[in-house]
Amino acid sequence: MNFASLAGIILLLFSLPAALAAAIQIRFLIGCRKERTTAIVFATVLQFIYLFARLLGLPLIGGILFFQLWKLDSIFGFAFFLLGLAYISELVVNFKSQRDAWRIRKN
Repeated sequence: MNFASLAGIILLLFSLPAALAAAIQIRFLIGCRKERTTAIVFATVLQFIYLFARLLGLPLIGGILFFQLWKLDSIFGFAFFLLGLAYISELVVNFKSQRDAWRIRKN
């Protein structure tokens, strides 16, 4: 167990909540908006890409980090750990901004 394996486990754990947030955002974009402007269609397509990347990409990357990175150099593993933490921090910031936007729209 090294830093990169830990980042792989964290990415695996974050994949389902991240995909759920993208699915909720898609439902909001499709269901709550009456107008179908180009910006809304583009945002919906972008959210579908996010959904598939979060649903398939995050577990794939997490599995690779967990199962294969133990063979590599420790400095290289630490670099992947930092990269995984950077991606997770971006996910958390995205969750917070989507939650704040949802609260504003709800009021």
